[in-house]
Amino acid sequence: MLDRVRQAVPGAVGWLDWGGGLIWIGLPEGEAAEAAVRGAILPPGRFSGGGHATLIRAPEPVRAGIPVFHPQSAAVAALSARIKQQFDPQGVLNPGRMVAGV
Repeated sequence: MLDRVRQAVPGAVGWLDWGGGLIWIGLPEGEAAEAAVRGAILPPGRFSGGGHATLIRAPEPVRAGIPVFHPQSAAVAALSARIKQQFDPQGVLNPGRMVAGV
Protein backbone atom coordinates (compact mmCIF):
# COMPACT_ATOMS: atom_id res chain seq x y z
CA MET A 1 0.00 0.00 0.00
CA LEU A 2 2.89 2.36 0.76
CA ASP A 3 4.12 1.94 -2.82
CA ARG A 4 0.65 2.91 -4.12
CA VAL A 5 0.75 6.12 -2.06
CA ARG A 6 4.30 6.93 -3.24
CA GLN A 7 3.15 6.52 -6.85
CA ALA A 8 0.09 8.71 -6.29
CA VAL A 9 1.93 11.47 -4.40
CA PRO A 10 5.45 12.29 -5.65
CA GLY A 11 7.73 13.14 -2.75
CA ALA A 12 5.72 11.20 -0.16
CA VAL A 13 7.78 9.25 2.35
CA GLY A 14 6.58 6.46 4.57
CA TRP A 15 7.45 4.27 7.50
CA LEU A 16 5.98 0.88 8.37
CA ASP A 17 4.98 0.02 11.90
CA TRP A 18 3.31 -3.06 13.40
CA GLY A 19 4.80 -5.27 10.69
CA GLY A 20 3.23 -3.12 7.99
CA GLY A 21 -0.18 -2.98 9.66
CA LEU A 22 0.29 0.75 10.32
CA ILE A 23 1.80 3.08 7.74
CA TRP A 24 2.97 6.58 8.62
CA ILE A 25 3.11 8.88 5.60
CA GLY A 26 4.83 12.24 5.32
CA LEU A 27 3.77 14.49 2.46
CA PRO A 28 5.74 17.32 0.87
CA GLU A 29 5.29 20.68 2.63
CA GLY A 30 2.13 22.43 1.49
CA GLU A 31 0.88 19.40 -0.41
CA ALA A 32 -2.81 18.71 0.15
CA ALA A 33 -2.97 15.17 -1.22
CA GLU A 34 -5.83 13.79 0.87
CA ALA A 35 -7.76 12.42 -2.11
CA ALA A 36 -4.67 10.77 -3.61
CA VAL A 37 -3.66 9.16 -0.32
CA ARG A 38 -7.16 7.95 0.52
CA GLY A 39 -7.65 6.81 -3.08
CA ALA A 40 -4.50 4.66 -2.86
CA ILE A 41 -5.95 2.66 0.04
CA LEU A 42 -7.31 -0.64 -1.13
CA PRO A 43 -10.90 -1.47 -0.23
CA PRO A 44 -11.54 -4.70 1.68
CA GLY A 45 -11.32 -7.61 -0.69
CA ARG A 46 -9.74 -10.92 -1.46
CA PHE A 47 -6.15 -9.74 -1.04
CA SER A 48 -6.63 -6.76 1.22
CA GLY A 49 -8.13 -6.17 4.62
CA GLY A 50 -8.84 -2.61 3.56
CA GLY A 51 -7.75 0.36 5.56
CA HIS A 52 -8.32 3.99 6.36
CA ALA A 53 -6.35 7.21 6.56
CA THR A 54 -6.35 9.56 9.56
CA LEU A 55 -4.84 13.04 9.47
CA ILE A 56 -2.48 13.28 12.43
CA ARG A 57 -0.62 16.57 11.93
CA ALA A 58 -0.89 19.37 9.38
CA PRO A 59 -0.90 23.18 9.24
CA GLU A 60 -4.22 24.78 10.21
CA PRO A 61 -5.26 25.67 6.61
CA VAL A 62 -4.86 22.03 5.58
CA ARG A 63 -6.70 20.77 8.68
CA ALA A 64 -9.57 23.17 7.97
CA GLY A 65 -10.12 21.73 4.50
CA ILE A 66 -9.57 18.00 5.05
CA PRO A 67 -11.62 15.64 7.20
CA VAL A 68 -9.51 14.14 10.00
CA PHE A 69 -10.93 10.65 9.52
CA HIS A 70 -11.42 8.51 6.45
CA PRO A 71 -15.01 8.82 5.19
CA GLN A 72 -17.31 6.24 6.78
CA SER A 73 -19.80 4.12 4.92
CA ALA A 74 -23.41 5.24 5.31
CA ALA A 75 -24.18 2.36 7.69
CA VAL A 76 -21.17 3.05 9.94
CA ALA A 77 -21.87 6.81 9.94
CA ALA A 78 -25.48 6.18 10.99
CA LEU A 79 -24.36 3.81 13.77
CA SER A 80 -21.78 6.34 15.01
CA ALA A 81 -24.41 9.09 15.08
CA ARG A 82 -26.82 6.90 17.07
CA ILE A 83 -24.12 5.99 19.59
CA LYS A 84 -23.11 9.64 20.03
CA GLN A 85 -26.77 10.59 20.48
CA GLN A 86 -27.13 8.00 23.26
CA PHE A 87 -23.98 9.10 25.10
CA ASP A 88 -24.37 12.83 24.48
CA PRO A 89 -28.06 13.66 23.93
CA GLN A 90 -27.48 17.39 24.53
CA GLY A 91 -24.64 17.53 21.94
CA VAL A 92 -22.23 19.29 24.30
CA LEU A 93 -19.20 16.99 24.03
CA ASN A 94 -16.95 18.41 21.30
CA PRO A 95 -19.62 18.92 18.64
CA GLY A 96 -18.13 18.48 15.17
CA ARG A 97 -14.64 17.79 16.45
CA MET A 98 -14.36 14.16 15.39
CA VAL A 99 -16.88 14.08 12.54
CA ALA A 100 -18.54 17.12 10.98
CA GLY A 101 -22.20 17.42 11.89
CA VAL A 102 -21.99 14.97 14.80
